[in-house]
Amino acid sequence: MKKVLSVLLTVAILLSLALMPAEALTYSKPRILGDINNDEEIEADDATFLLRSLVGIPLPFELDGAADVDEDGSVTVLDVTFLQRHLIGVSQKLNIGDFVYYWPFDKSSAIIDEGTFSEHLSISRICLDHFYATPILPLPTEYKIYGKLSGDWEVGDHIYVTFDNALIDVENDLVECDLIDISPSDFVPDPFVEYKPVIYLYPEEKKDVEVKLDIDGSFLYTYPEYKDGWNITAAPDGTLTDNSGKTYPYLFWEAKLNTEYDFSSGFCVKGEDTEAFLRDKLAYMGLNNKETEDFIGFWLGFMKKNPYNVISFQTSAYTDAAKLSISPQPDTEIRVFMAWYGSETAVDIPEQNLTPAHRSGFTAVEWGGRMCR
Repeated sequence: MKKVLSVLLTVAILLSLALMPAEALTYSKPRILGDINNDEEIEADDATFLLRSLVGIPLPFELDGAADVDEDGSVTVLDVTFLQRHLIGVSQKLNIGDFVYYWPFDKSSAIIDEGTFSEHLSISRICLDHFYATPILPLPTEYKIYGKLSGDWEVGDHIYVTFDNALIDVENDLVECDLIDISPSDFVPDPFVEYKPVIYLYPEEKKDVEVKLDIDGSFLYTYPEYKDGWNITAAPDGTLTDNSGKTYPYLFWEAKLNTEYDFSSGFCVKGEDTEAFLRDKLAYMGLNNKETEDFIGFWLGFMKKNPYNVISFQTSAYTDAAKLSISPQPDTEIRVFMAWYGSETAVDIPEQNLTPAHRSGFTAVEWGGRMCR
């Protein structure tokens, strides 16, 4: 039956090629993979536009990353096929409907290293013949690893990867390499470290911003380097640019703070339910989709295999130990810090009352966490 539907869909697309009127379209980031005409929906029109382009019929817009449905670096008839299969409900290990994964790799200045390396990484996106990953330890490098993953692996899994033939874009902190071997990572977070507090800035118009932290403790790592504060130019889309012209998605710091976290209230969540719980609570506290994905991408791999996770989102215990100052002052400031620990059994804990956040004007967002036991 699905084959019949696929044939019928192809025929319908071909018949509509000459009938579909052109329309003026413009593109803006972020783009959705498979949404060819940028109307924020994936439908038969998208397959039609893509097929029209491939047979040489001019479109009223330029194809971009959204058209590379299988994310192999080129737009071919296979992308039309995969999009058709998606439209009739055939399951595929593709990221159709997710945001386009922009990979600004500069091969012209990349360094080649033919050695063999191993890293503890977290899977951030899976494609047909490659996958993306970031260090479990919160460092800015991102990896594009060529090699097909088995169906046993999924986004958020922590892995120990051996690779070679590394092509390193030092300027953008990107690495392309070939997969040799992959196994589960045995890395465990240090229970005395505040991991990956990251700060996003979204002014209403591009402006220079100064960010300072006054912490009761000691920094372990900052990126970009913290020199009595960060002085950057922030754009409305969240892009941060330093004085040298280098861009960053956020400001990052890691530290050991001298504070005791409050577990007088919180939540006890089954490991298998942790992802859904975090998505719900993070949205309630004001994080957008990208920030939520970043948060979950870092923490879920440590949490999902625990029988239970005891979670408490910190207020003054954290903010008093890490005072944040931003100039000019944001209209909205959101700071989410999760203290948590795994448990073999359910823990009876009073439910925490969280404060909803509503973003308006110049918005600053920070998230981080600590595994406490």
